[in-house]
Amino acid sequence: MKVAALLALCLATVSSVASAYPITGNTVNCRSGPGTSYSVKKSYKKGANVKITCQTSGTSVNGNNIWDKTSDGCYVADYYVKTGTNGYVTKKCGGGGSKPPSGGKIPGPMKNDYPYKG
Repeated sequence: MKVAALLALCLATVSSVASAYPITGNTVNCRSGPGTSYSVKKSYKKGANVKITCQTSGTSVNGNNIWDKTSDGCYVADYYVKTGTNGYVTKKCGGGGSKPPSGGKIPGPMKNDYPYKG
């Protein structure tokens, strides 16, 4: 039983270390969704290590349409992350992020059209 616990701890440690990759661009934007139309949440400097929690497809950057979701909760173009491959290195993201902004329009106005008056 102790061996199984030790093995699980070792695997958890290896998997957390293995999913950190260096940024290759000088300043790389981390966005709210997987594409260049999403807002910038933060930026990473060249050489900074990012932990990838999942990957999804999005806007193509220099022929690569994979976007990496970081442990910070934002997305960077995989083109700027040195993963050692042009393919997926971890699981695919579930929802792919939120929809891009629609020009700031909010649906409405809301009105009370319920027939009950009382």
